[in-house]
Amino acid sequence: MRRMDQLHGFLSSLASLTPLNFQIWDTNGLVYASDNGAMASNLKQHQAFSAHVINQATYQCHVHDGAPLLFGMPITYGHEVIGSLIASGSIARSADRSEDGLQAQTCDARKMKPFLTHLAGLAGETWANRKEIEEVAEELSLSFEDLSLYARISNHMRSLQFSGEMLKALVEELQETLRVDLAFIELPDRGEYNAIVTGRELQDRASDQQAFAHNLIQSIPEEAPSLEQDYFIVNDSRTMPGYRELDPEPYRFLAVKVAHNSTFDGWLGLVSFKLEEHFRQSELRLLQSMAKQISVLLANVDLYHDLEEFVINMVKSLVFAIEAKDVYTRGHSERVNRYAMLTAERLQLDEAEKNVLNWASILHDIGKIGIPESILNKPARLNDEEFNVIKGHPKKGHKILEPIEQLASCLPSILHHHERYDGKGYPQGLKGEEIPFLARIIAVADTFDAITSNRAYRSATAAEKALAIVDEVAGTQLDPVVVEAFKEVYETTLKAEFDTSHDA
Repeated sequence: MRRMDQLHGFLSSLASLTPLNFQIWDTNGLVYASDNGAMASNLKQHQAFSAHVINQATYQCHVHDGAPLLFGMPITYGHEVIGSLIASGSIARSADRSEDGLQAQTCDARKMKPFLTHLAGLAGETWANRKEIEEVAEELSLSFEDLSLYARISNHMRSLQFSGEMLKALVEELQETLRVDLAFIELPDRGEYNAIVTGRELQDRASDQQAFAHNLIQSIPEEAPSLEQDYFIVNDSRTMPGYRELDPEPYRFLAVKVAHNSTFDGWLGLVSFKLEEHFRQSELRLLQSMAKQISVLLANVDLYHDLEEFVINMVKSLVFAIEAKDVYTRGHSERVNRYAMLTAERLQLDEAEKNVLNWASILHDIGKIGIPESILNKPARLNDEEFNVIKGHPKKGHKILEPIEQLASCLPSILHHHERYDGKGYPQGLKGEEIPFLARIIAVADTFDAITSNRAYRSATAAEKALAIVDEVAGTQLDPVVVEAFKEVYETTLKAEFDTSHDA
């Protein structure tokens, strides 16, 4: 469900940034709508269009009076169409009824096909992964003997907070509960997730257990019939060529593939030196189920990262759109980002803080997408009413990005980057250390770049003078600690660049 919620949140955020509303339908009816009000008034039309998309199993575009109103893309699972993704509303709203204007609308409509193809692919993958996880859970519930083990780890297995520590905890559970001497997971292309756990009796052995586990996997014969069912078993190493040489003590070995669809990730394995016991069928089923869960989680992690990258690239495109509206601040976001990150290095922020600052500084002016160009490019100072409109952009930016979970940590810095150290800023009048520290860094970088950039109502100020102005407002407008760090950045890095630019 969490994956579906994330997808719905992402579509809601897109709807807030575009003239489009999004709906997801399955064969039983409406699953999600970004605007329930708009959907309710056109329910029958949208339902019929969705059915047409599902039946045709191809991209569809409904046009009325020359303007596209509905766009649809089938959502597939394997070779089966299981639903549709619908975008409603004109993709290009223009009062220009000239030939050129109509051509612009047609061009934009064409761009909807690859866009909806990508979104429908994400929706299909999300549904497919959820279905596979549910099928694995149902299979495990049939084995009461091993259900208690699954119950203890299922919450971790369903979490997208995937890590090597999580997998090691799983391997520890397997080793302890199944009473084996060695349990391991080996993922050749994801070495950071590899884990091996040995029982107490094996911990005193001098041999390299990691190498032992690796050699067990390498010795699996390619022609073994059981590999067709994604597992391999050795009941007595003394009877199996290639295995009796790996350890002088006889042992038994069970390994199952960690694989999802056609993607092979690695192996999950068990070793026991107690030959009087045997691997039970239920243990094989449990290991296969766990391996399948892990493979689905790995696929989900990859999908999550793809979605995260898609979201970030989409938002960065919005930044470019903002700066295209305001010709005087082109490149502003990138420069503020660079100044902020150099200051963060000087202040020795940790990697997590720098990662948050990186995106917050790039996106700090995202709210300006809702500011009229007549205000952004006014060739004179703004009046009070116009300035109040400008002052609303931090809140607008916060609202735009709020549905996107991947950017949640950036929101405080975006919302408060125009607060003043003396409490006279906006939107909340925070003072001193009440202002998030990363927002204070962005404020210094933002102020310096604003002074050294051309504006509609004035020319750029020289860098040395701008730095002096920044220094003058330290303690009133800006955090003096951050200003001091920025001055050091200027002297060590930026000064030479501005001098070179001036000479050129």
